[in-house]
Amino acid sequence: NPRDVASQIAAQGRAAVDCPTLQAIGPGATNQAIKAVSIARTYLAKSDASGQSAHPDLVVYPEFIKLDPSQMDEGSGLSALQLVLCKRARRTSVDKEGRSLKVSSNTEAKSLAGAIASCTREGSRVELTAIGAGSVNQAIKAIAIARQYVEEEAIDLCFRPEFVEIAEGGVGGGDGASGPTSALRIIVLVEQT
Repeated sequence: NPRDVASQIAAQGRAAVDCPTLQAIGPGATNQAIKAVSIARTYLAKSDASGQSAHPDLVVYPEFIKLDPSQMDEGSGLSALQLVLCKRARRTSVDKEGRSLKVSSNTEAKSLAGAIASCTREGSRVELTAIGAGSVNQAIKAIAIARQYVEEEAIDLCFRPEFVEIAEGGVGGGDGASGPTSALRIIVLVEQT
């Protein structure tokens, strides 16, 4: 349950301890983990009654890890995503223009990683929008790959996930009267190493 995990992440975010590291195998688990981090960020932002949160924000560093064959289900593959959470100062606003990319479950992670790496080298801000477990998984895999692409240039990438409402008017057929849809916006952040 993402809310249960989010409560634990937020509690560690408030405490003087390191944040946890999440491991996810497969699109469903990755999606739930990113939802939990998004919810935890909301909990941390709302934790101060005055509206000014004294608690830090969270960023995520995705990376691939090799699994021990004894941990794997039959045929589940050789790698998983590890999401390293770190505390950072809360940004009040980000006004910088950037690229906004929509991610689907059919998006090729390596191609998206190339686009992310290219934008970050140019100094452009990158936002990914994903709806559904498959697209969230592809977005996170792409960021993990892009980190490898820019590593030799003394650049590192992390991200902040958050929920957004998007208008889906008319998409997918039907009468076009569907309401807004919840999506995950993944803001990619660039750090010099």
